Amino acid sequence: MSDDRRTDRTPVADEETRRRLTERAAALRREIAAAAAREEELRADCLLDAADAGAEAEALERHRGETRRAHELLAGTEAALARLDTGTFGRCERCGEAIGAERLHAFPHVERCLRCEARSGTRTR
Repeated sequence: MSDDRRTDRTPVADEETRRRLTERAAALRREIAAAAAREEELRADCLLDAADAGAEAEALERHRGETRRAHELLAGTEAALARLDTGTFGRCERCGEAIGAERLHAFPHVERCLRCEARSGTRTR
């Protein structure tokens, strides 16, 4: 990647961002570990209570969706940390323009500017 995609962020801003991302990654790892234990409980409940199996199965699917989302956020957070290391954090992966500071503060794992995100039809979470 060429140097023209590097950001002009300050070392202080990068360290604060790194701290926030590292804390977020640790929290997500704890959440995922707790979710694995909770999934075991939900699966056991599905097997034990045949009369209420439908509700338990629905709870299990909802839980799995939340766990998938935590995995996605963790992957995005780890990718943001890698972009900090390469100096490309804060640059849109598609157009190379700077991602707005407010957007980065709210969603530090984002890879695209708002304009490119809108063009792609995806939504930031």
